[in-house]
Amino acid sequence: MRRFHHLSAVLLLTVAVFGGGGIWDLGFGIWDLESGESEPSTLNPQPSTLNSQPSTLNPENEEQEAFVVIKAARVITLAGPEQSRGEIVLADGKIRLTGTELEYPKAAKVIDARGEVVMPGLILPRTRWQLPGYSRSGVHGDQGAAQEVFLEEIDFQPLLEAGFTAVCFYPAGTGISGPAAVYRTAGKTENRAMGTAYLRITMSSPGRDKQVLRQAIDNARKEIEKVEQARKAWEEKQKKAQAEAAQKKPAEPAGKPEGEKKTEPAKDQDGRQEPKSQIPNPKSQIPNPEPAPQQKPEPEKFVPPKIDPAVQPLVDWIRDKRGPALLLELASASDLRHLDDVLERSPEIPRTFFCLERGSAADYHHVVADLGSRKALVLSQPLLGTLPYTATRYNLPAELAAAGCTLVLLPQAEAASELKHVRSRLADLVRAGLPRDEALKAVTLGAAKVLGIQDRLGTIEKGKDADVIFLDGDPLAPETRVTRVMIGGEIVWEAPKRP
Repeated sequence: MRRFHHLSAVLLLTVAVFGGGGIWDLGFGIWDLESGESEPSTLNPQPSTLNSQPSTLNPENEEQEAFVVIKAARVITLAGPEQSRGEIVLADGKIRLTGTELEYPKAAKVIDARGEVVMPGLILPRTRWQLPGYSRSGVHGDQGAAQEVFLEEIDFQPLLEAGFTAVCFYPAGTGISGPAAVYRTAGKTENRAMGTAYLRITMSSPGRDKQVLRQAIDNARKEIEKVEQARKAWEEKQKKAQAEAAQKKPAEPAGKPEGEKKTEPAKDQDGRQEPKSQIPNPKSQIPNPEPAPQQKPEPEKFVPPKIDPAVQPLVDWIRDKRGPALLLELASASDLRHLDDVLERSPEIPRTFFCLERGSAADYHHVVADLGSRKALVLSQPLLGTLPYTATRYNLPAELAAAGCTLVLLPQAEAASELKHVRSRLADLVRAGLPRDEALKAVTLGAAKVLGIQDRLGTIEKGKDADVIFLDGDPLAPETRVTRVMIGGEIVWEAPKRP
């Protein structure tokens, strides 16, 4: 009973402090502050919600994200089957959903494209569009195209009219001309640069290019050896310094130093030893502070000598087995054999990205099977040609795709008229045997793979950038034209309406 009264007093004091009279449920009973009586609690304790997971947001409350919905007559995703009456839900410039009859917030902006076809934006993976011409040779692995690209000086209008949403500029010259740079054709300035792409290496003139590449590889190996020798010298220096430090370390004293006198105990007048005082000496109880441990100096770190930046990409491949993609340009079938001859002693350097710069006019049919066995990614022109010295028509892009290569197609020339004819040339290849899906991927997903941006562009699927184009018909129909271009979820170009 005493314990109960004591607890009651504490509870009364607590309630008095925090205010108010009335009836309080204290967990173990209801206390009436006016009568001073308690009753058993009739309230069920509620479970804690401190660790519960937050509920999913209601679409009506998702106003923080900028939702856009495209409703099209047909959506060509290139990541699956084409969708009739397809819809694409975008959020903050990214693709959120694709399909039909999708759910989306009521506040979403709807783009009515029910009379249009929507597909991924075209990508031009190799161009010098409106860049100044020059000629150089040698090894320039550190001099990229980004150093000569000034977006405000380039007219991207013809590229947008043709449906290109991204382009890759390469540095001119022969030998190892340098790394290429990727840009969007429109949009916010801060979002247009997409980084560096492949390192361009030519093998179109073996008498010149073989020597350049062979010398570059030798120089890269010398740079690696220079670093290894510097590291070895540093390690020997460290070992020598540790041995000298061990010799200079002083020996610890074995006992008391000589000359130290022993203190005699005090004696009284009769010569008897005085008893020790039982009163403790305050000073004697203060422990002697331990000396602070001496911090050992940090060991000297190895600083490798600088590597020649011109051959740094080759150093990365030879030493680390990784590096930038290497785009190897060939002018004829024999150039592949010359390239293999140079790289025979450097198996670390990949040989999987090729550019057949002369299209169907050369004798590339001799190496189609070889390229297919390497599962190579091959850039070519969308042209039908004939076998050398014959009248036999030859569909080089179709043969490359059938052999197992990843096909990428380039405009025949860097002119506005050729940019517009890219899709009609794809149609010619499809009529001659190239699968339709392969033709469309050759200017979208395949090009994105060359540039290393296939996780962002090339298809319409969840998580990728909303860079798409709108067409007023099938992309391979001759009369079809691009009506709108969207980059980053925003319409950046619209074609004038037909009269």
